[in-house]
Amino acid sequence: MEAIFESYLLVTDMDGTLLDKDKEISRENREAIERFVRLGGRFTIATGRIVEPAGYYARQLPVNAPAILYNGAMIYDYGNERPVHQTTLPQAGAAALQSVLDAFPEIGAEIYVQGEPYPYTIRDNAMTARHRSIERFPLQAVQEVSDIPSDWLKILFAWEPEQLDLASESMVRLTSGKGIEWVRSDDRYFEMLPLGATKGDALEHLLALTGLEQRKCVAMGDHLNDLEMIRRAGVGVAVGNAHPLLLEAADHVCKHHTEHAVADVIGWLEDRIRAERS
Repeated sequence: MEAIFESYLLVTDMDGTLLDKDKEISRENREAIERFVRLGGRFTIATGRIVEPAGYYARQLPVNAPAILYNGAMIYDYGNERPVHQTTLPQAGAAALQSVLDAFPEIGAEIYVQGEPYPYTIRDNAMTARHRSIERFPLQAVQEVSDIPSDWLKILFAWEPEQLDLASESMVRLTSGKGIEWVRSDDRYFEMLPLGATKGDALEHLLALTGLEQRKCVAMGDHLNDLEMIRRAGVGVAVGNAHPLLLEAADHVCKHHTEHAVADVIGWLEDRIRAERS
């Protein structure tokens, strides 16, 4: 059997990309990924999700390269069940969190701590409750910022999309110069990350870890937290339902995520490789 995908790395976002509208992996995507790996490819996921919620899906697939989690703050090896790279927020992150909470009393906030299986919720609202339901983790509530253990990987702020649109510029301004990076991972979520810990930064670390070439790295995504990743991949792919900025930045646009987008990209990539070799 010809190993046509040997030395290629395919990295896909999950929500809005790999997963369908019911948050499941379609049979078509699963079979295409299995074929990609069988023919020599390396496959993994890149997501804002944490170890266990992402692992629910990773264990359904032949993931054979470390996964990008926490929107880039961690690279995790599911084969050996351990992180191989992680970055935490600076000490100024606590003051930055408090500044946002003081400025926006109705915003929800989840703090993700290194070594903890679930986030701490310092302020609960309808959007954080919705997020817990999707991710299947329990409410771990705290009252004060000082109650949260140290070594924070990221903070997820959750609010109604219209409110978050209005607040996001001020949130960035409040935390300027504090070693912090911001990404919009969903219409309802705005995430505070360590500076230099986007999915794009994590992809560069992943390529260094695996020894694979950037030009043979294909990365797929749909939202703004995927933008740096598709820019830094050898081939950046936006799904048909992607944010306009991703559609503009992508090297290739594939089908909508409800139309088995990953299978579509694998078929397209095979045709492209065969055409280059002929």
